[in-house]
Amino acid sequence: MLQYLKETLGMTAEEAAWSEAEHLPLYLRNGRKYSVLSVEGAELLLIYMEAASFNLTAFQKQWKKLSEYWSGEPVLCFEKLTTYQRKALIEKRISFVVPGSQMYLPCLGVALQERAAAGRRAVSKLSSASQSLLLYLLYRGEAAMLKKVELANRLGVSAMNITRAVQELASLGLVETQKVGRSDLVLPTGSGAALYEKAKAHLIDPVQKRVFVKWKHEFDALPLSGESALAERTMLNPPPVACRAIARRAYKQYQESGLELVDPAWYSGADYIELEVWKYAPDLLAESGMVDVVSLAASLVNNQDERIEIAVEEMMEAHKW
Repeated sequence: MLQYLKETLGMTAEEAAWSEAEHLPLYLRNGRKYSVLSVEGAELLLIYMEAASFNLTAFQKQWKKLSEYWSGEPVLCFEKLTTYQRKALIEKRISFVVPGSQMYLPCLGVALQERAAAGRRAVSKLSSASQSLLLYLLYRGEAAMLKKVELANRLGVSAMNITRAVQELASLGLVETQKVGRSDLVLPTGSGAALYEKAKAHLIDPVQKRVFVKWKHEFDALPLSGESALAERTMLNPPPVACRAIARRAYKQYQESGLELVDPAWYSGADYIELEVWKYAPDLLAESGMVDVVSLAASLVNNQDERIEIAVEEMMEAHKW
């Protein structure tokens, strides 16, 4: 317990037996162990018990009796908790600790949950939401801070997803945040080529999968991607089959309304295209009918064709940030 507090919060704490425990009624002592935790000048009553034998309603009634012996804050200590159990305790603002895993101490202004066993892992690759947010900030090219709620509206995602994306980008030093009144403001830590180089190693391939489908006239509104977009931006010859990008949600809607897949090796017609199903909406960042250059480069990073590699390098060197 003490080591967990020190490693997690940097707090020095002391734990000692609670002398009054032996005076408690038997029903408050059975299956429980009590101790006093002294941390940052506060004293908390630790109550060790098993989650399997714990009853929230009964404990709330028992605490009235316990408060005759202890006037401070109780902290329940469990070996493990389910998500449901943790949520129930938080809703009632009951402090608890699961050493090495979870912690909720509103009395100290602390609400923390860590991954058990594995611990908190450093982010190495961006999530799709984080990459979409980063690219929006990169192409925006302005130094003014933006509100999280404004970013959520512009990218068409939930406030929760934006919050997670900002936290992820901040952990990599790609954005910084500032609290102004009730608003959370976000600002990239660089701009243009400098920010791109800083983020380059963390970028993901935005393409979830590639499929060939019968052409529909609606597909002409989708941005060019893959080799088709690369050919438009460089001297590379265009591929024999056009390639366009589509968001996962939009692709699913086409599937539900009827979408005919094609196997080029067995199809003799020419009325088909290649669709790249993207993890984030490609049209939000598209320019001149093509997917954005950074996403395009990331989608081709694993291509082993030397022609493609040279063309991507040419494109990035020529891009004006």
